[in-house]
Amino acid sequence: MYIRGKEFKYNLIGSRPFSPPNIYWFAFSVTLILIAVISMAVLGLNWGIEFKGGYLIKLRAERPVEVAEVREILGAQGEKGLEKSIIQVSEGNRVLTMRMPYIQDPQVREETMRAVKGALEEKYGIEEILQEEQVGSEWGREVSRKAVIALAVFLVVILIYITFRLEFKMAVTAIAALIHDTVITVGVYALTRRQVTPVTVIAFLTILGYSLYDTIVVFDRVEENTNLMARSGRLTYAGIVNESVNQTLMRSIGTTLTTLLPIITILIFGGETLKDFAFALFMGVLLGVYSSIFVASPLLTLWKEREPRYAAVREKLSQRGAREAILITKPAASSVPIRANAGGKEAASSGERAPGGKAVAGAREGRPPVGRTAASKPSPSAQRKRPTTKGPGAGKKKKKKKRK
Repeated sequence: MYIRGKEFKYNLIGSRPFSPPNIYWFAFSVTLILIAVISMAVLGLNWGIEFKGGYLIKLRAERPVEVAEVREILGAQGEKGLEKSIIQVSEGNRVLTMRMPYIQDPQVREETMRAVKGALEEKYGIEEILQEEQVGSEWGREVSRKAVIALAVFLVVILIYITFRLEFKMAVTAIAALIHDTVITVGVYALTRRQVTPVTVIAFLTILGYSLYDTIVVFDRVEENTNLMARSGRLTYAGIVNESVNQTLMRSIGTTLTTLLPIITILIFGGETLKDFAFALFMGVLLGVYSSIFVASPLLTLWKEREPRYAAVREKLSQRGAREAILITKPAASSVPIRANAGGKEAASSGERAPGGKAVAGAREGRPPVGRTAASKPSPSAQRKRPTTKGPGAGKKKKKKKRK
């Protein structure tokens, strides 16, 4: 990725599951999934009245409301399970919200609600009833069933689309990343005891779409780089995926930050309903960008590296690297010692001889020819001829003519 004109590359994707950096991402994801599963199994989800049925009353009181006193009023209504109600206050303890369990008998339900309202009117005074609704358990089961069907259809359609647009292995790993995000988000809801409402379901579907969008962006770049780089045989599939992730990393970070800023604003300043929706979006966006880079991409790499063509490329590059390592670490050839024989002639200790019987060892490595060592080689100044006398006739002897 590029930051202010400078290129930064990180090794984020490995070719083996139990070696860095893959082992870090997988260990972190497995830890989050285990915490989420344990939270769902032990604590369970805090379903809203829309799913399990119940009675909702939201009112504005004339005087500040105390939660403990309201719980005593509900517990005094007999064995109707009202002590399990969810009680919330807001706006300076002036707005009271009560989510009470569903009462099957219509007559008992009407009498109970009338008694609760009378007790609250006497204790705090009811200025205005803001919301009052009743939901049966049958409606909640129907909503849950339709939500599961919608999620299954969504996953099948996405699987078909990515298979035709990219390839089947990319589709499967993208679905695995979606399941990863969903399980962890649901686990966080169970751990924090936040209520699951229809608004939460809408937020879940929204974050699945966002997570899938970011994964497809990364996979699309992987597909482009595979078509460009795989034929050259210079990069393994892990190297291609790592290059693609680096190319889209800055874009993913920028998109995620600009999306999280308004979500965090809603979490801080929004109302109760908006906060529930924003919390699911916050978890989904954060997990979506994480899973697209550190879950979907490594899983795709490990699966594709097992294909014969990419395994052959990895083997070829491994052999090439081994040969280069041998050449780099090979020691330089040492000079061959020269010794003189009994006749005064010099011979190479390596024993190589030319066809005529003369030693030629070391000629190929650039060592001095046999019969003359590096130390005995005359200098250029010594090779020049030295005149014996001065003048044009120097060094020439005149022949005397004999007289007859």
